[in-house]
Amino acid sequence: MIKFGPSGFCEDFLAAGHKKSEELGDWLDEHNLDAFEVSFTNGINYGDEKCKLLGDMFREHNITVSVHAPYYINFANPDPTMIEKSIGYIINSLKKMKLLGAKCLVFHPGSLMKQTREEAHARVMQNLKLLLERLNQENFDFEYYICPETMGKHGQCGTVAEIAEMCSLDTRIIPTLDFGHINSFGLGNLKTEADYEEVFQILKSFIGDRYKKVHIHFTHIEYGPKGEVKHVKMEDNPQNFGPEFEPLAKVLKKLEITGEVISESPGHQTREAVYMKNTYNGK
Repeated sequence: MIKFGPSGFCEDFLAAGHKKSEELGDWLDEHNLDAFEVSFTNGINYGDEKCKLLGDMFREHNITVSVHAPYYINFANPDPTMIEKSIGYIINSLKKMKLLGAKCLVFHPGSLMKQTREEAHARVMQNLKLLLERLNQENFDFEYYICPETMGKHGQCGTVAEIAEMCSLDTRIIPTLDFGHINSFGLGNLKTEADYEEVFQILKSFIGDRYKKVHIHFTHIEYGPKGEVKHVKMEDNPQNFGPEFEPLAKVLKKLEITGEVISESPGHQTREAVYMKNTYNGK
């Protein structure tokens, strides 16, 4: 089963006079959406009581919740002190996730810095093993997944194959497939159903049938020679940077993929989540 929803507050939510995250449950119900991504990208800014309150609301409205961890995480950093900080961001995000009732924690694996891609990826793999050891010590008593995200810039770790190899480390790691990022990194490589299906086949080659459970981000993204430039609204994309959702919707059904599709459109998250859900359901 695929669920659909936005990341954060959209323009329409604010224009309708809503100001508080506690109003999200009714808003999502009104738009027939059943997923939401809480963004801690600029820091973990919700206290425990706020998380408990929102968690109750999300459960009441049967909304599947995910969390995006801070952007500061970089498991490719050669500095052990910075790796310890990245591990801390993951652990602290998971503590908030439990209160929110969330299961998927999205994070950016890291940037190359001055390393080769091979060196940076090897370092990410090594440091993710350290993270898993720490998570075992923490002994979290709820079901959770840490979800490294495919990235759109050539200076970042996170090709489909790199993310797939990260997922091979542990069953608690599942991918966040950001198809806008994949398309940007490949300079427009996602056009047909076969293009999308290849992404899942790469996953399958690393993790077998676990490839069917994923977390998805989908937004149109402007790209240049070095990959991602910026997110754009679907209706504000005159150069048609893409990617298009319709062929992906067919592949998701064909392969019986489960998970969530989250819109990160700049301002139109709810509109585009509704469009994608309707497209997936053949409306």
